[in-house]
Amino acid sequence: MINFLKYRYFCFALSVAFLLVGLIAYFIKGGFTYHIDFSGGAELRISFENKIDISKVRKAMSEKGWKNFVIQSIGNQGKEFIVRVGSKSLEGLENKFKKDIDSATPGNKMTIKNIDWVGAEVGSDMQKNAIFAVLLSLLVILLYISIRSKYAYAIGAVVAIAHDILAVLVFLLLVGEPISLSVVAALLAILGYSLNDTIVIFSRIKENLIKMRGDSIYQIANVSLNQTFTRTIRTSISTLLAVGSFYIFGGETLRGFALAMIAGTIIGTYSSIYIASPVMLSIISFKNLK
Repeated sequence: MINFLKYRYFCFALSVAFLLVGLIAYFIKGGFTYHIDFSGGAELRISFENKIDISKVRKAMSEKGWKNFVIQSIGNQGKEFIVRVGSKSLEGLENKFKKDIDSATPGNKMTIKNIDWVGAEVGSDMQKNAIFAVLLSLLVILLYISIRSKYAYAIGAVVAIAHDILAVLVFLLLVGEPISLSVVAALLAILGYSLNDTIVIFSRIKENLIKMRGDSIYQIANVSLNQTFTRTIRTSISTLLAVGSFYIFGGETLRGFALAMIAGTIIGTYSSIYIASPVMLSIISFKNLK
């Protein structure tokens, strides 16, 4: 049997250190990099005379100095695309974009069919709504588990989930991945994934409290973690295989979502074992000492 709780203090220190590194990096880098969903920018619908590989369009934009852009193919003809670029103004954007792409794709004329603008004010509102959605989810989870189980279980679950969200954000900050709506969707998915794993472990602990009456709470928790460990690892590997394929084959559109999900799956597996249960046990022990 693995003595998981033996390493709980080391894991607490490791998590705190990682979050502190993220806090320092946040001030050094001047905050997160935001996708045009939040920072504002333009969405262009373009078409080519002849079929062209999306990778050539992406390469052309990179070589011409365009940054923080996303390209998505439309239909199955390989001629039409949606391009999202970060920009503070539409002035001169159409001409510059057309000039850059035409020079990089000679013999294949490009037409800009439509340009939509996402202002910074709209992006700011979306950013606030995204933060509100995550905080509201945490509150609902806290209330749900408090009603279903003891308050200590709810605190353990919410601390673990908050840890997962912050750790994933630190990871994205360190690798320079922009925060987009797809990343926010991944964060909300991670909430559900991590919570499910934590509830499975907590349910087993509650069952063993009856079966192993007389044993210490820490021994019961260790046995429960070992009993659910195989299930936890299998679920994590299955999830990683799925989101890994998104990252490899999904293209630029799914890159942020897949990267956040990969980090969240690994961090969520770690936190359900080394954060949620130890926090819950610490609260129970503290209450018993009073």
